[in-house]
Amino acid sequence: MAGVRPVRPLEGLKVIDLSRVLAGPLCGQMLADMGADVVKVESRAGDENRNWQPFDAAGESCNFLSVNRGKRGITLNLKSERGRELLFGLLESADVLLLSFLPKTLAQFGLHPPDLRRRFQRLVIASISAFGSEGPLSERPGYDALSQAFCGIMSITGERDRMPVRSGASFVDLTTGVFAYGGVLTALEARRVTGQGDVVRVSLLETAISLLGYHGVGWLEAGKLPQREGSGIWHLVPYQAFRCRDGEILVGATNDRVWQNLCLATARSDLAADPDLATNSGRIARRERVVEEFTQIFASGSVADWIARLEAHGVPVAPLHTVAQAVDHPQSRANGMVVELQRGDGSKLRLLGSAFKLAAAADHATLPPPRLGEHTAEVLSRAFNLDAKEIAALREQGVI
Repeated sequence: MAGVRPVRPLEGLKVIDLSRVLAGPLCGQMLADMGADVVKVESRAGDENRNWQPFDAAGESCNFLSVNRGKRGITLNLKSERGRELLFGLLESADVLLLSFLPKTLAQFGLHPPDLRRRFQRLVIASISAFGSEGPLSERPGYDALSQAFCGIMSITGERDRMPVRSGASFVDLTTGVFAYGGVLTALEARRVTGQGDVVRVSLLETAISLLGYHGVGWLEAGKLPQREGSGIWHLVPYQAFRCRDGEILVGATNDRVWQNLCLATARSDLAADPDLATNSGRIARRERVVEEFTQIFASGSVADWIARLEAHGVPVAPLHTVAQAVDHPQSRANGMVVELQRGDGSKLRLLGSAFKLAAAADHATLPPPRLGEHTAEVLSRAFNLDAKEIAALREQGVI
């Protein structure tokens, strides 16, 4: 209804975000999108991804901008006793704390989760790591590409007879952020019953292993070790990318009925009638023959023509878009996947939208990602009733 203020489901929730780079910050952004008051706490040098290219026209990292909207940003020197005192003061009224430090750093800063739980009993703590909180590699740092390599994802990504490749999207990092969000909300729901907070533990390793999905279970239960198949999938044939005259499409015969439709759409009744190819098992056994046939077939037409013909026959098909084509596509825009925020100086900032929406709720925060330390004075003044002179003294002392 016009004039009705959108619901902010997490309004009133206070979050302190000490996390860095992608996973934790995405979790914090998702909480902010749903109305939580998220304070991003950075060192005086800032989150390392502030320095990662590409940069926008204002000189800000697009990496940082992608996961930090809706937050107020402050700086604290946690190596100083006063800096830690201020942080613990903020935690007195906080509901959620996001962390992504190594265990030894947590100990150095007095942020060991079990100790924090004893001191702040209603606090939900999300501890995000690379290799998990247990085991011989728990102190090892890591990033998305390292996790793809370590956890077997790269071993099944790329062309069969070439070097493994990583996924172009940092999906392990980002999915870890989504898992952290789900864990935080689960712990908050449990707190309603128990009155106690909890520690949510997520890691890039646990995310990546879980995302192996049926590949992992196939190894555990059937002893089947998946191989690199390029754009294809070994257990469905054909299901891969093919080159057309003016681009590429991905086409899938996802079952035997669709195989018949594919043959009909491509005017290949001979293939449809071939008993050796009637079942998916038969096509798997004759993969090279099937792929070669359709390589020649699709090379004869344009992307638009083939998509029209295949869709008319109910065959799953998609063009191979660039990032620009995908983001700018009317379907993406119609589903709110590009949002526009306004900075304090009046300039506009375009970011990616939330992956989920609620019918009655606003689906993204309107506060742009903070510049380094942008809200330090505001947050500390309100939280601790500090005046301008006291804020200036903290700056001179190197605390903020």
